[in-house]
Amino acid sequence: MVTACIPLIVLIPIVALLVWSAGQAAYTKILISKVRSDLVLAQQKFNDVQESKSLALKAWSESAYLRNVLQRHGGNLGNAELAVQAEKMGFAYLRLINPGGMVLSSFPARLPYMLEPEAQRSVELRESGSYTVLLSNAELSDISPALATRAVQAIVPTSNASPSSKITEDRALVVQVLQPLFHEGALLGYLEGGLLLNGNLGLVDEINNLIYSPNTLLEGSIGTTTVFLEDVRVATTVRREGELRALGTRVSDVVRQSVLGRGEVWLERAFVVNDWYVAAYAPLLSPDGDRIGMFYVGFLEAPYASIKTRLLVLFLLAVAAAIVLGAFMVVRLTSGIFYPLRRMNYIMSLQEQGNTCARVGDLRRADEFADLASHFDALLAQLDARRAELVGLNEALDVRVRERTADLQAANQQLHQAVAQLLASEKLAALGQLTAGIAHEFNNPLAIMMGHLDLLRMTLLDPESAKTLRLLDEQVHRMRNIVQKLLQFCRPDEYASYTEAVNVNEVIQDSILFVRSEIEMARARLKLDFNATETVQISRTELQQVMVNLLINAAHALEGPFDGEDKSPDEPATIFIETFNATSEDGHAEVRIRVQNNGEPIPAERLQLIFKMFYTSKQAGRGTGLGLPVSRMLVQRYGGDLIAQSPVVPVSKPQWGACFEIVLRCKAKPSADILKETGQQILLIEKQLSQGN
Repeated sequence: MVTACIPLIVLIPIVALLVWSAGQAAYTKILISKVRSDLVLAQQKFNDVQESKSLALKAWSESAYLRNVLQRHGGNLGNAELAVQAEKMGFAYLRLINPGGMVLSSFPARLPYMLEPEAQRSVELRESGSYTVLLSNAELSDISPALATRAVQAIVPTSNASPSSKITEDRALVVQVLQPLFHEGALLGYLEGGLLLNGNLGLVDEINNLIYSPNTLLEGSIGTTTVFLEDVRVATTVRREGELRALGTRVSDVVRQSVLGRGEVWLERAFVVNDWYVAAYAPLLSPDGDRIGMFYVGFLEAPYASIKTRLLVLFLLAVAAAIVLGAFMVVRLTSGIFYPLRRMNYIMSLQEQGNTCARVGDLRRADEFADLASHFDALLAQLDARRAELVGLNEALDVRVRERTADLQAANQQLHQAVAQLLASEKLAALGQLTAGIAHEFNNPLAIMMGHLDLLRMTLLDPESAKTLRLLDEQVHRMRNIVQKLLQFCRPDEYASYTEAVNVNEVIQDSILFVRSEIEMARARLKLDFNATETVQISRTELQQVMVNLLINAAHALEGPFDGEDKSPDEPATIFIETFNATSEDGHAEVRIRVQNNGEPIPAERLQLIFKMFYTSKQAGRGTGLGLPVSRMLVQRYGGDLIAQSPVVPVSKPQWGACFEIVLRCKAKPSADILKETGQQILLIEKQLSQGN
């Protein structure tokens, strides 16, 4: 009995120690996890404050109001305007710096002055956005002597801090927001706004109230937030004496070496001013990556330590009670347990050696262990029966597997046949679409030729007749190229589309001449905005064909009454054409063309159908439903795309307008390569199907 109690007396304390150690580790992990999440939330809030300042400054710099102010004052921005905006956006200062480093206007107001070379280089190297920077007192004095005075903070001697002879800190942590300002397309300068963090108690109180709202901590614990300039508290919710903020106190030396010295994030308990806190410290980095300060959140540890002590006492009492109760039960039960267990263990050994007929037998006793032995023998008997049954099932399963394998091979062969039929159908459908597209594309050149013949008859003696004849000649060549494209589509390996470096702006100008009559019939005006400087590799004739289709569709969309709200005289029927450079998601250089009108929008249910063959909403005789799908096919064969969106303009009346955007690669992807890749993908699918079994 004593021997049986020894494991109980030894194991329970060991298990209790392991459980307590695991609980202690979990307790510490929970506290660290909480303070880590608090730090992440605080940093997110701090970043949100910076982002909001950046967005506010950007919105004002791009506002129509500011453009009007600059227009009225000849590109000049007064100190009064900056003062109003600085107050609205909560900046401690706001100034306009021209590209040469001259501060043209500022708040607080000062006469124009030149930046120091180092400060000027800092502005030029940074992109638009928000940054946390460390300014010397001299740099802050250049902005405003009053701000330099506000930034000065007396250093309070602090226990556990690293030795230092400084008695005041006159530098400043500033959140700087930089935004370029353009006037009439030229860079006027940079708007620079600053949010002073020294003494900014409102900011740390706002962050602290967000993280440690009521009932988020144990009763008696308090949450704190601090912004450090290097190791000096310049904005904090930590109290030093009563309600006095602990401004000017310094962080402990061990935290300073970890965070500022090695750039690590501190996540554990730390001594803060006058008590122990569960703390999280993260370095604040300058735009150059220098560690210029720290960001801290934490909560008082004492209430959590008190609960841990009480739990330890209760746990020890529970362990002691378990030992006493376990010893008593072992003494009562040991005598009747060992023999039946030894007997069953012996029978299990015989079973493992292959003696499947061995059984426990009758123990000549009437208790739970006798019942257990009886059930054990019954289980052994059932195990023998199951073993014989499994042998028979395995043989039946082999037969069924062979049958299923034969069925699967037959299904796989049928699948290969279906894939071959599908590929043949797709090829025939593609040839049919191209043939119908050619018939449609002959209509546009013929219509243009007929229109110019009419003009030629009316203006036969006009000097422009020679120009009109040249246009007719180009259209005849265009009809010949369309026939050649049928062969290029059917046999891409023998015919490669002729591409050249095309200036899209020139092609658009030529296309406008072809559809001038359509635009005039719609009583529409053209608005051009050519910003594209790159050339694209494409057939000039095909791109011209796509542009003619889009311009004719835009003109037709502007004809007739408009079913929506009436347009005002300030919003005449207009076709907007815009070109610009872009970059695709996979890094290829692109040029994009937008053809947009302010006519009646395309309903959502029709917008999904406009690129299908033979779908049209035009009256009989005006459209065949082939212009848009053929145009998309022409662009896609060079690796580009044609995208539709409606409604788009104007923003104040979203029920107006439609926009078609042509995406062209600067380095074309010929249609033969596209078809070749498609064929490789089909062969890969067939190979995977053949290897699937």
